[in-house]
Amino acid sequence: MMIMLEELNTGTILDGEELEFFVDDDTMVGEVYLDGELIFQDVAILNVRLLRLNFFQSWCELDTDLESNHG
Repeated sequence: MMIMLEELNTGTILDGEELEFFVDDDTMVGEVYLDGELIFQDVAILNVRLLRLNFFQSWCELDTDLESNHG
């Protein structure tokens, strides 16, 4: 399934197939990967839920059905 994301501050658009969220419990650093590439990092993260919340305050998921209908 195609995922399209837009970074809200810059307008950067990325696409891929797999979005992964990781939190290192020792360092409290959260990381978000799109198809294995780091696209977002946050510090002082306690759990994946907070990481997802912070990520989606900076990025939004675009509707891929709308994008494909305009091509």
